[in-house]
Parts: sequence; C-alpha cells; structure tokens
Amino acid sequence: MLASRFAGNFIVNILGVWDSVPGGGPARSYPTGGLCYYLSPPESFGHVGQDPIHAVLYIAFMLGSCAFFSKTWIEVSGSSAKDVAKQLKEQNMVMRGHRETSMIKEQNMVMRGHRETSMIKE
Repeated sequence: MLASRFAGNFIVNILGVWDSVPGGGPARSYPTGGLCYYLSPPESFGHVGQDPIHAVLYIAFMLGSCAFFSKTWIEVSGSSAKDVAKQLKEQNMVMRGHRETSMIKEQNMVMRGHRETSMIKE
C-alpha cells in the first residue's frame, strides 16, 4: 500500500519497490528492490544465479532470525542452564563433581551445542 500511494518517497523506496505480474489471473505484486526484495526468498534457482547477493542476504537473514528466536525461546520458556540447575537443586539432584556454578557452565556448553545443531536441522 505504501508503494502505491507514495511511490516517489525516498523512505518508501528504501523499504521496497514493487511491480505487478503482467497477464491474466489474480493481481500479485512482487518486490523488485529495497529491503523487502532482499528479505524475500529468491523465486527460483535461476534467480539465485542471477543475483547471488540476494540469496546470501536472504539465507543470512533467515539463519540469524532462527538463532535469535531460538535463544529467546530458551530464555523465556525456563529452559536455560540457570533454570535447569535450579530445578535440579530443588529436586536434590546434582552432577557428580560439579558445584551449582560449575554445573551452570557445563550445561551452557552442552545447551549451546544443542541449540546450534537443532537450528541447523530445522
């Protein structure tokens, strides 16, 4: 809507430049420039070859978003190493050879690896 109302505006053009698909059928606009173009997926493998920067920026944006939301979810859901150590202490369970602070460090190392590999799988 912004692109159709304020087509010449500098800020709107930074956000995205949109074109319509010619031909019959339902009208569809697609980004051809600006931030929306680089955050949208490439249309096909042919487009990846034509504009590899678009593909790299899209992949980096998606991986960064997944990592951010993964870390945020762990902190919000009560699954962080500190929360797990607290739960284990409440249940009188300990990791042999570790105090509470070292147990948090150990769990952080294990959880970091798990977060990174689970992000890659999905």
